[in-house]
Amino acid sequence: MRKIIEKVVGLTFDPISDEKIKKGSPVKLVHDTENKYSSKAIAIMCGEKHLGHIGEKGNLNHNKIFEELPLEGEVKVIARLEKGEKFSSFKEGEVTHLEVEIELKSQEKEKDLVVSFNENVDIKFNSSSHRYTYNGKDFISATTYIKRWQKEFDKEFISGLVANSLGVQQQDVLDMWNSGGSISADYGTVIHNALEHYEKFKKIGKIMQLKKKLPFNKALPTHPKLRKIIRAFYKQELQKGKVEVEVLVTNIELGLCGFIDRLLILNKKKKICRVQDYKINIGSEDKQKDKYLGQMADMPKTKISKYQMQLSFYARLLELSGWTVEGLDVFIYEDKWKHHELDVIKLDF
Repeated sequence: MRKIIEKVVGLTFDPISDEKIKKGSPVKLVHDTENKYSSKAIAIMCGEKHLGHIGEKGNLNHNKIFEELPLEGEVKVIARLEKGEKFSSFKEGEVTHLEVEIELKSQEKEKDLVVSFNENVDIKFNSSSHRYTYNGKDFISATTYIKRWQKEFDKEFISGLVANSLGVQQQDVLDMWNSGGSISADYGTVIHNALEHYEKFKKIGKIMQLKKKLPFNKALPTHPKLRKIIRAFYKQELQKGKVEVEVLVTNIELGLCGFIDRLLILNKKKKICRVQDYKINIGSEDKQKDKYLGQMADMPKTKISKYQMQLSFYARLLELSGWTVEGLDVFIYEDKWKHHELDVIKLDF
């Protein structure tokens, strides 16, 4: 058995004003067989009142929940529009945010143990949920950690404004955003995986090339466009050193961990390195609307600042185990590769 918390979506379509629905109220999750948008829609009911649905797009837990329906749970978090406030199309007293806690019957399947690079301990990692555990304790990843410094994008509120301005359905806007996001993420993953594959197998790939008299290293992608992108990465002025890819770094005492995409070891004996990452996106240097918070409030409002926080998190874990991190490198691909050398930011641990 394990408990999970899920955000309720669709609150704007059927606003909730019933004061009896509060934190701790029992809920039931059932298959919404009449939903015209999805054959696997999960409705959340509080008695006869339909509260909303479990988000499906991009939700790694959705299929697991669907397979165990019907399920019972309770309201974990609830927020209502207060007097004098304005938020989307909600009226005073209506629920603007709702989360429910449910208990799944099945145990989460763990991936094989991954050995920490800097502490040499075995960490259980579940790739589908991005969950890290050690001796039964959940660890905090870089992505989760740096969220404390970022203003969350209110997708439901903003999509409602966009839908109203265009005269279209809000769900259509959300579906288009989610689909576009998936395409971009998949494209980035392909390039990311191809870079890792080449770094891991370029030596044996070269042997195959020479033995079979092939036109290119066998570890390079077969598709010419993708092969061109990978070759272009290695044509950059890259520092010499031993490269490790997908490196897990940890701090057991603090319960922190994460995977470094590319670790450049400059001197293994003296424990000197650089933390590196690949990013595939557009407009990394452009000013963003989202604001950074707390000690990061004065950082440039760009995606590069977010990358600097992420890599600094990994660097700090290495520093706590005796490594010297000379700096950070972010390699960003738009229509060509661009290299940004960054300093390690001081964090709060």
